Amino acid sequence: MKKIVFIAVLTIFAVSLWGQSNELLDQFLDGEEADVATTLLLVAQASGNLPMEANPDDGYAWGLEQGFGKHVSKTAPEDPVSLGLFYLALFDSYGVKGGLMYSAVGSPRYAALEAGFLGYIEPSSLYHTRSMPPYEVLTGITYVTEDALGGEM
Repeated sequence: MKKIVFIAVLTIFAVSLWGQSNELLDQFLDGEEADVATTLLLVAQASGNLPMEANPDDGYAWGLEQGFGKHVSKTAPEDPVSLGLFYLALFDSYGVKGGLMYSAVGSPRYAALEAGFLGYIEPSSLYHTRSMPPYEVLTGITYVTEDALGGEM
């Protein structure tokens, strides 16, 4: 059942990125860990902050310019993206308000905890420093994009 849901979510997300190069997505999905630059590119494109013609370097540069840029600057574009950095970027780009600690501190740790609270992550895998497989990045983007509140939490 999980495979069917994953394939459906992946298909919906891939269709929403109609202008994105299949080669880039194929290369991204073939990796064992999602890299920072491509992950930030996908987040920025999904939220409408970068055009579909952008490349991973544009995604990394976009991340450096955002409010969470100080956390991006601690990584290299080819580094594996951490769960906390991913959800921090995702929530920031969609305007997810979150709870008291996330709103006050706005760190990768509290972004991951907020994602767990919202049900986007299984509690057993809630480690803000762990790297993410590519499919989990696409799934996370889909969850927030299709959230009933549309990021207005």
